[in-house]
Amino acid sequence: MEIGKLNQRITILENTTRINNIGNHKSQQDEIFSCWACASVRTSNENSDNGTTKEVQTMQFIIRQNSETLKLSTTANCISFQGVIYNITGIFPDFVRRDYLKITAVARKAGNRNDIC
Repeated sequence: MEIGKLNQRITILENTTRINNIGNHKSQQDEIFSCWACASVRTSNENSDNGTTKEVQTMQFIIRQNSETLKLSTTANCISFQGVIYNITGIFPDFVRRDYLKITAVARKAGNRNDIC
């Protein structure tokens, strides 16, 4: 892949739990880092659940592989791209060439809250 194709900025978020001064637990997303990516739509479909129509979009992000990106997890991290939060469903490192990392992620465009990863 040519480096020029990494032309979209994404932000990697980590889901953390904070405890306020009276002991309540609140989930929030903290920015870990942002990087350049090649973003492409893999699938996009619509379904109806309890009368709410939802668009489910699967994206593929290709980013540079390094020691920081190899620490990503499907359970603890998510991606912010163009104002939408994407839950990571798969991380595919390239251990042979060690240059790029593919990430698949899913977002629901309507009918859900993007409060936590």
